[in-house]
Amino acid sequence: MTRFETEIREQPEVLRRVLRDPAPAVVGAALRAEPPELVLTLARGSSDNAVTFFAYLAGMTLGLPVASVPPSLVTVHRAPLRPDGALVVGVSQSGESQDVVEALRALSEGGARSLALSNRDGSSLEACATWALRQHAGDEKAVAASKTFTSQMLALARLVAEWSDADELRAALTDVPDAIDALLADPSPLDAAAARLTHADQLDVLGRGLSFGPALEVALKLKETSYLHAHAYSSAEFQHGPIASLGAGDPALLLGVADASAASNRAAAERMRDAGADLTVVSADPELLALAAAPVELPAGLHPVTQAFVQVVAGQWLALQVARQRGLDPDAPRHLRKVTQTR
Repeated sequence: MTRFETEIREQPEVLRRVLRDPAPAVVGAALRAEPPELVLTLARGSSDNAVTFFAYLAGMTLGLPVASVPPSLVTVHRAPLRPDGALVVGVSQSGESQDVVEALRALSEGGARSLALSNRDGSSLEACATWALRQHAGDEKAVAASKTFTSQMLALARLVAEWSDADELRAALTDVPDAIDALLADPSPLDAAAARLTHADQLDVLGRGLSFGPALEVALKLKETSYLHAHAYSSAEFQHGPIASLGAGDPALLLGVADASAASNRAAAERMRDAGADLTVVSADPELLALAAAPVELPAGLHPVTQAFVQVVAGQWLALQVARQRGLDPDAPRHLRKVTQTR
C-alpha cells in the first residue's frame, strides 16, 4: 500500500481528533464576543484551497467577508496594508512556510488579531499569532497532501461552527468521519470513474460554493500524482468562457453539493452533456447524477458541509487510482518536495 493510500485511509481518525480539540470553541467564543470586521487569509497550495472552503462557509454562516491576501504583497512588494479591525488567518501545514509566516507576523504587528493553523506544535507561524489551532494529523509522509488538507478544512469549519454557535453545523461536522469511512468501505464507483481517465491528457474539475475549494484541491491532486492537466473552475465561471475548450469525449468531473447551488450545477452539466463531454459527477443530487456518464452517488441526507468533505476524499481516491493505472508512483511526484519555500 502506498503512503498516499495509507494517509487517505487515516483521515477519519485524524478528523475525530480535530473534533475532540477544545481550542476552536475557545477561539470561537472570543471572536463571538468581539467580532472582527472582516477576515484576511494567508496560505499557499493545498492550504489555500482549504481557505477557499472556509471563505464560503464563513460567508454563508457568519455573513462575514473573507478575502485571500497574496503573501507576496507583504514579502515581495512591501505593500502598506492596513489590517486594523481584521482577523488575519495564516494556514500552513508545516507552520514554516516562509512567506506565510512573514506576512502573518507583519500584519499582526500592524494591529490585526491573528490566528495560526498548522500541523506542528510550536511552529514559527504559531509564534506570531494571537491564537493557534492545530490539525492533529500526525506525520504526513506522502508529498501529496490528504489528511493535512481535510484536517485544515475541519479545524476551520469548527471555528465557524463555534464562532456562530451553530448546532446544525456542529452536527454536520460530527458526521464527517463516519461518512468518509462509508465512502472508503466501497470505492468501486470511484475505481470505475478513474478507469475512464487513464488515457486522458486534460480534465476540467468543477464545483461551486462549498464544493469549489474541494474542486481546486482535487484538480491539484490529479496534477501532482497523475501529471494530468486538471483545471478547476466554478461551474458558473466555466460557462463564461472555458466551456468553449470542451470537445466531444473530453472528460469532466463535477462535484455537486445538494444545496442552493444545485440548479446551477445541473444547468452546467446539461451544457456539458450536450457538448458530448464524458462527465463524472460526485453528488447526492439524483437529477445531477442522471446527467453523468459516470455517476458516483453520495448517501442521501448528508448536510452540504458533510458532502464537501466526502467529495474531497472521493477526489483523492480518484487521483490515487489514476496514478496506479498509469503506472505512476503517487508517493514520488516529479519536481516536488513535501515543504516548498517561496517568498
